[in-house]
Amino acid sequence: MFIKGSEDVGAGNKVGFSIESDWKEFGGSSQTASIAPAQAAGFANGESYVSLENGGMGSLKLGAPNSFTLGNVTGVASPAFSTGVGSAYSTKWSIANGISTGADTYAGTAQYTASSATGVGSRSIRFANTIQYSSPVFSGFTAAFAYAAKNNNVTAVPGNGNTVGMTEYALRYTNGPVDAMYTNVKFSVGSNGASQYTLTLLNTPSAILGTSKPLTGNLTSTQGMLGATYTVLPTLKLHAGLGQFSSSDNTAKGSSTQFGVTYIIGAVDLMAQMASMNDKATSNFDRKMFGLGANYNLSKTARIYARYDELKTNSGVAAANTGDVVKRTAIGVSKTF
Repeated sequence: MFIKGSEDVGAGNKVGFSIESDWKEFGGSSQTASIAPAQAAGFANGESYVSLENGGMGSLKLGAPNSFTLGNVTGVASPAFSTGVGSAYSTKWSIANGISTGADTYAGTAQYTASSATGVGSRSIRFANTIQYSSPVFSGFTAAFAYAAKNNNVTAVPGNGNTVGMTEYALRYTNGPVDAMYTNVKFSVGSNGASQYTLTLLNTPSAILGTSKPLTGNLTSTQGMLGATYTVLPTLKLHAGLGQFSSSDNTAKGSSTQFGVTYIIGAVDLMAQMASMNDKATSNFDRKMFGLGANYNLSKTARIYARYDELKTNSGVAAANTGDVVKRTAIGVSKTF
């Protein structure tokens, strides 16, 4: 659900806000079970920001806007699966490892994902305290930049109270049948470390769960993506993406590819994509996924949808592990306002 507002304040300027809530039902939780944190299931747990727009100067967003990388991976380099079933950027499968700002159980905070047979990867979804600027369109080009300051004042181990910093830039070209975008996001930890926890990297399939640890001092993690959509016909779009990721400690290192298609038949949208992650770290836990989707559009704002995907999380090692292949199906109704 979105709550949005905008006011024209004159001289070509607009001030606005957006609040997104992805509410979840309890999913079988008992009355005694702990309820998910607000950033995982509560009000305003999604994209939320205030904005200032000027037709000649561009737009400025303050708060927790969606990252440019998220828009590239899910909206340019692939069909419109968003982050759900069939996506290359879902909570159960991702094209990258490293520092994440979109993990299912750590929503709203940064954590680190190294290679492991049960690791689903990391995502850049949105980041608190972000300043995000997007330029006007010049001959089809748009440039953008985002920044969130890190806090490194706390010297006590494990850096409780410190926060991770973020810088991101994007360049997009949209003209005629071509929509191409390059994004690069970098997360950095100060010399005193930070208190966000994750799983320790272990190199053997028999010991993949690891133990929790803080983010170490001076750790950096980078994710880049070149995505493109080519409209062959009004009813046919081809999508592709090439990505890379790395970390300063070399436990997250690799590349990714995505290929997808969107085909429209009357009121029906058909979508398919394949994606793979080539893990170049020592453990070599590659990942692959295949997704299918269909929308039956009841109107411009209402649809019935179906999704299916098959996920594999350790295709780079010989020994199979319990749960390394997951198949998911989703059927539902969607309404926008």
